[in-house]
Amino acid sequence: MDVLIVGGAGEFGQFLQRDILPHICLKTVSSVERETPTDEQKSLLKRARNVIVATPLAGYAQLACEIVYRCRDVSESKTLWLIPSVQAGVWRAVTATLDMVNNPALSAVFVHPMYGPNGFRETEPEARTFKNILSATHQGANNSLEEELVRITSTFHSKFNIATTSEFGPEEHDRITAYSQGLSYCVGKLMFQYPELGAVIQQQMPDLHNSFRANQELIIDFLRINSYMPQVIAAFNDSWEQTTKATFADILRAFRTADHTLNSGADSPISTKWYEKLRTASLAGGQV
Repeated sequence: MDVLIVGGAGEFGQFLQRDILPHICLKTVSSVERETPTDEQKSLLKRARNVIVATPLAGYAQLACEIVYRCRDVSESKTLWLIPSVQAGVWRAVTATLDMVNNPALSAVFVHPMYGPNGFRETEPEARTFKNILSATHQGANNSLEEELVRITSTFHSKFNIATTSEFGPEEHDRITAYSQGLSYCVGKLMFQYPELGAVIQQQMPDLHNSFRANQELIIDFLRINSYMPQVIAAFNDSWEQTTKATFADILRAFRTADHTLNSGADSPISTKWYEKLRTASLAGGQV
């Protein structure tokens, strides 16, 4: 068995199996869920060369550490691919656990895939935001990652036109994505809290509304778990309080003011499709 996806029945896990892995992995792909009995997980983990953890953000770090412990006695090379949208906490917990287990066959890759089943094949300008953010690696002494990473990043570029960057460490990744992805999620938070504003957003930006509704759990977890979000939420709330808090123009005005506060008018080095759409719409209404 080459690849095991933990969380393979979820939307992103299915997306990986359907659209991504057939172009990268020619061997067996299997999946388990968080609820799969431990003995069954251990058996599948033992046979898998690569393990992708594609579960929801809540509880992600704990599950990843538990998987490290379940793999602590493996004798053949095994690589964990950890793909949450909030990286720093997972990186700290998992690297500490790997150091404690101290198995030279175990390695880990920390990467944020900034695309998904709802936008993967988009050809609109915002599709330039689809990329892999490789924030860190942890290499076991007997499991070097260089050759494998080169092959996979090259395949992503040639097959999907998705670039991979390693310019940002886990902490910097979380801060920058809070200022872009997280800021757009503040609009989602308004939508979830106030149905009347949700109706306004649905009328004006139906694609964004549908995507945010489909990813409501992820958005709420991101707002709660990313350690830079209190700053972003405070900036957005302050901007929102300066509006009449009723219209789509108010939403864009609050977004624009908070964006200017956080990013000083500069483009985000780790942008997202919905941040770009909100930014374009807000700037069309005038400058701060």
